[in-house]
Amino acid sequence: MKKITATTLGLLSVSSLCAQSLFDLAPKDGETESSPLFWTVGASLGYDDNPTPGSDNETAYGVVYVGAAFLSQSPQTTVEFAGRLGYVHYFDDLDFGLLKVDQSTPTGSLRLNLTHRVSERLRLSSRNSLAFEYQPDYSVGSSAIRQTGAYTRWSTDNSVGYRWSERLGTYTGFIYDGVDYDNPLAQRNDISAITLYNDFRYQLSPQTVATLTYRYADRNTTVSDTQNHFIMAGGEHRFSSNSVAIVRAGVQLRSIDGSTRDYTSPSAEAAVTTRVNQQLSVKAYGRLSTEDSSRQVGAAVYDNANTMRLGVSGTYRVSQALSLSSGINYLSLAYEDSPTSTTDDVDESLINAFVGFNLQIAENLYLNGSYNFEDLGSDVVSREYDRNRMSIGVRATF
Repeated sequence: MKKITATTLGLLSVSSLCAQSLFDLAPKDGETESSPLFWTVGASLGYDDNPTPGSDNETAYGVVYVGAAFLSQSPQTTVEFAGRLGYVHYFDDLDFGLLKVDQSTPTGSLRLNLTHRVSERLRLSSRNSLAFEYQPDYSVGSSAIRQTGAYTRWSTDNSVGYRWSERLGTYTGFIYDGVDYDNPLAQRNDISAITLYNDFRYQLSPQTVATLTYRYADRNTTVSDTQNHFIMAGGEHRFSSNSVAIVRAGVQLRSIDGSTRDYTSPSAEAAVTTRVNQQLSVKAYGRLSTEDSSRQVGAAVYDNANTMRLGVSGTYRVSQALSLSSGINYLSLAYEDSPTSTTDDVDESLINAFVGFNLQIAENLYLNGSYNFEDLGSDVVSREYDRNRMSIGVRATF
């Protein structure tokens, strides 16, 4: 049962059974054929003109990695596994003033998803991920802006889905996730959260499901802890076998430990995934909310970081051997309501764009390359930066 929020997108299949589509249209269940265990090994060389924002450092770097993936699908149970271990080495010194940055960094990721359909009415789902990374992922909100150094990100999402009638179903579950930075200067953005949720789902037609969602999120940060209630209504519609759109909107009620004020703000999320034709696939997302991953700017701490995230990406298959990819992420932040400082509110915006290619040059052997651009604009001039990265590498699968 694959869950799509504003931050995770995947093509979904159509079920011909009305009773099943109450679940299948939900973004928690992607019917995919089983695939055996396969391995990937790769290496690349790259150039980064701003690996430590605020400095004049620029350097070449190298990456090596090995990965494995496995998918088992049966009428009752789906098991999906993917893992990757890598190593990144910057060839030049990255230290900046008193800031010490490792030139070599191990990386890794692990994903394990389980779905068990107990009966026609009842299904259990567990989605789990663990990653040790050195670059931000702007779509998932692990950081408001780029941090220097590596971090660990984890998430476990466990739910029970039950179909009460031919049209009414629910998902009830909990999420535990968080981010932990290695760099002491970035640890002020450490965060962990426990989220409890319940989704009511009512099938309006074989292609459309109306949703009503309640979430409670208890977020722990180094700045202060917050309690958040989300009440959202929306819908999910399948335009075709390869096109799904999801929209939810509502209100976020928020209280902060140690604060005498409570806050109410809008909350919304949307996602679209579509295969336009045999060559072109497109994904897009958007999210509006008040986040906790970064509420400190310099010495000032703000109660609210009102955040909007937008992104779109696409893949175009030029031929059997060549595919192209590109995308853009936009992030807008408004830091407001500082209880500890007379500093004015701070606005920031970030653009992240990328392009890449993948070319099969022999059986099970591929050449790939990418270019990535970031630009941060801020009311605090010292936080502004731009960055260019490019790489080229080879990858083998077996």
